[in-house]
Amino acid sequence: MVNHFAYPGLMKYFEAISAIPRPSFHEERIADYLCAFAKERGLDCYRDSLHNVLIKLPATEGREGEDAILLQGHTDMVCEKNSDVEHDFMNEGIKLYEKDGWIRAEGTTLGADNGVAVAAMLYILDGAEGNIPSHPALECLFTVSEEVGLEGATNFDYSHVSATRMINMDSADESQIIAGCAGGERSAIEFTPDTEVCDGLELVTLSIRGLAGGHSGEDINRNRANANKLLGRVLLALSEKYEIRVATISGGSKDNAIPREAQATVAIKDASAFESDAKALAEIIRSELCHDDDGFALSIEPAAPVSRVMSLEWSEKLFFLLGTAQNGIFAMNNSIPGLVEFSRNLGVIEAEGDLSLVRIIFFSRAPELSRMDISTAQLNAYAKHLGMRHVVHSRYPGWSFAENSAIRESYAESYRKLYGKEPEILTIHAGLECGIISEKLPGLDIISCGPVVLDLHSPDEALNVASFERFFTVVKDVISK
Repeated sequence: MVNHFAYPGLMKYFEAISAIPRPSFHEERIADYLCAFAKERGLDCYRDSLHNVLIKLPATEGREGEDAILLQGHTDMVCEKNSDVEHDFMNEGIKLYEKDGWIRAEGTTLGADNGVAVAAMLYILDGAEGNIPSHPALECLFTVSEEVGLEGATNFDYSHVSATRMINMDSADESQIIAGCAGGERSAIEFTPDTEVCDGLELVTLSIRGLAGGHSGEDINRNRANANKLLGRVLLALSEKYEIRVATISGGSKDNAIPREAQATVAIKDASAFESDAKALAEIIRSELCHDDDGFALSIEPAAPVSRVMSLEWSEKLFFLLGTAQNGIFAMNNSIPGLVEFSRNLGVIEAEGDLSLVRIIFFSRAPELSRMDISTAQLNAYAKHLGMRHVVHSRYPGWSFAENSAIRESYAESYRKLYGKEPEILTIHAGLECGIISEKLPGLDIISCGPVVLDLHSPDEALNVASFERFFTVVKDVISK
């Protein structure tokens, strides 16, 4: 697929794992592949019931006395696609193509997050092309369900790990050394609304599409619009003039992705006037959006009849929640310019077909638990006020910056030597498994790094080929030293 790449075996493995379906909670096929790979090469391999896999490569001659290095990344991927694309993530691999030095997928997420780590570890373990002729013992940990709460890293048995240093490969620029990250909390406000017979009303579907979306941590500061919030804004504003009853509603598909699309089928008395007012509001919204969201579109189409709809009272409660619940950046870091400290993403709206359950899913991020406690209290208050319930599904710790780190200095030294400039050392407003692993293995010396990957968690995700090559060159040098 890519010509003139310094490590053809590395690209071969990226293509191979891209052909294997690996949604979160369904990593058994990629785990089968990893275990078969280890067996073919006679490598020690441990697989747990969740399908986390640990493969160990012995040290080369003369380096047996050195401490082992843990390499780590996750096997699952965010499965997002454009609405006009047919793709079965459970049974189909990702269709890759390369253009102008970037690898992309055909209308879906690429899975470079975190397929680059999986490919790099396989290439190192394979030893083909003599890629790293000298190294200490290496332990390669492939974790699962990172994208849905870091479940694999949380539940792995770390008694199988002996390493004292770790390179996580789940970051998105090889010129940066990530040395700290935010913690996170997933939660949902849920309710069972009253319904009523839908008589004498017109049904229309209001859709919002064409937004850029992106990663709810790394892209939260890019001022990109949230489709769920825009849908809530439109419905809340129009509910002041019209009696609007919800028949169906949905938006987003991943709590850790800024939603690009949302829609609601509603029952009203005057569809023509409703459409005119909605489109006028859409033009106001368009004038407020950043350039990344130039594709924004609001459409209204006639919808098929339904027998029952959400009551007016519960519909208006829903509009109030969607329209007023705080979303985006809450606070910036006081010490590090440009670093988001505290944020929340209204990532998903989902409703059962019979409206027996409606769920609004949020993802809050902050390095301190006290910040997440604020978000929890706010959402608890909304739920209590509206007669709903707020359920916290998972919470994971942040990863604190270490003043001294030998593995960080080693990476910086290699980068300086290879590329003649200083790497940037920073902490990020995104969740990494490093926080959990550092809590499970106190004293483990950790960094996170990776090649340039743009627009993570969206169908625009793209991997820079030259950066992938540079990234592996640095990691290879660190391990070889």
